[in-house]
Amino acid sequence: MDRKELTIVEHLVEFRKRLLAVVICFFLVFCVSLIFADQIYQYVTQSFQQKLIVLGPNDILWIYIRLASLMAFTITLPYTVYHIWSFIKPGLKKEEARAIFAYIPASFLCFLVGLAFGFYFVTPALLQVLLGLGEGLFETQLTAQNYLSFVFQTTLPLAMIFELPVIIAFLTSIGLIGPELLIAYRRYAYFILLVLAVILTPADFVSDLAMTAPLILLYELSIAISKHIMKHKQKGERNGNLT
Repeated sequence: MDRKELTIVEHLVEFRKRLLAVVICFFLVFCVSLIFADQIYQYVTQSFQQKLIVLGPNDILWIYIRLASLMAFTITLPYTVYHIWSFIKPGLKKEEARAIFAYIPASFLCFLVGLAFGFYFVTPALLQVLLGLGEGLFETQLTAQNYLSFVFQTTLPLAMIFELPVIIAFLTSIGLIGPELLIAYRRYAYFILLVLAVILTPADFVSDLAMTAPLILLYELSIAISKHIMKHKQKGERNGNLT
């Protein structure tokens, strides 16, 4: 049946089915991740030479749930994006649908790269600097909750923002934006990225600076990708006119 002929109720039924499929997938992956939550925790905290403190048994449960939720969200992300694509596909042009489908693996890869960059580079550097500020003045005792909250604050925002090149590439490919627009509003984009860095990171100058720098580099990378796509589109149009 043509998607355009569906009624609102039929749209809602299809949406519910796809949402249910995503929720079930998330729940199954969450359960499996919860079984291995202790191993995930050991991996996340392996950079510490001493065990982190917990203030009660409830903390252990919530730590495991948060870690399992992160794993479930990450692993389920491609499946979720696929269902979103399948739901909106009939309402798109063939070129738009093809472009979105091509960007599904790219979005997942960028998310993983953002997580890895935040976890292996940004988090250790920030932690070392911030702990160094109080060296000799304070006896710092990190709880597991404090540490994981810090890790999530410095990795998840980066993982989401690392999707920027994919978004820009898609919008350029369907003609909604171009490199000229990105260049014209560069100063405003820098300001917005700075505000995002302040909002998404712990409240200190070092964290804000460490978050802003990669965001600006991502924006410049997005401009380069947009230029490349636009040049490729213009070349294709010229070839099409010649034929």
